[in-house]
Amino acid sequence: MDALECISTRRSIRRFLNVPVDFETIMTIVEAGSLAPSSGNVQDWKFIIVDRKDLMKKMCEHSLKQECVHNAAFLIVVCSDPEHTELHYGLRGERLYTVQNCAAAAENMLLTAHALGLGGTWVGAFDEEKLREILDIPKSARPQAILAFGYPDEVPDHKKVKDLSIITYFNSYGATIKKVHHVLREYSLDWEARIKKAHTAMERIREKAQAVTKETREKITKKGKSFFQRYKEELGKRRIKKR
Repeated sequence: MDALECISTRRSIRRFLNVPVDFETIMTIVEAGSLAPSSGNVQDWKFIIVDRKDLMKKMCEHSLKQECVHNAAFLIVVCSDPEHTELHYGLRGERLYTVQNCAAAAENMLLTAHALGLGGTWVGAFDEEKLREILDIPKSARPQAILAFGYPDEVPDHKKVKDLSIITYFNSYGATIKKVHHVLREYSLDWEARIKKAHTAMERIREKAQAVTKETREKITKKGKSFFQRYKEELGKRRIKKR
């Protein structure tokens, strides 16, 4: 599936089949997380893979007893490194950028899991200190999210999405366009026309370049022939003189 299809069809899956996920697939998901954008490319994240059921059960007890934490095939706990980011961006980096960076990594992993045929969900409600104890997370790191993954054992209903005219503003907060879909379509048609025009221009340039190249080759060939003709004539004259 392409990117837009993956985004539009992904759903939060909280019920999983009792089927293990191979290590290669797990690491593919983790790698996708590591490829996420981050502020200044600080990559201030750490990923803890959890597949031990005893640990998952303890984590479930301190995550509002959400069964998906216990019943998933595996979990990925996304942790930030606030101190590292603070060195680069100060208090804003510590309080905001670390959260944004880890969120981008988490979304990458959820989308990749979906593309690979797995289901996943984002768990944000958990006792942070208890999670530290269970997974030996140091004070320098902060757990931002628990991601639960596995093969889906449910088919969620179609997701209801707010209309773009409600959530989209133009040039200033609150400046809406009622028929935003028509506007976006016009933008799309406009850009399509621009791209077509650019392609046409490039085609003309290419044709002109080919014509110039052909003309140049013909001139070179013509000059070459006349040169050889003169050369042959000169040789002929010399031979006549020698005789």
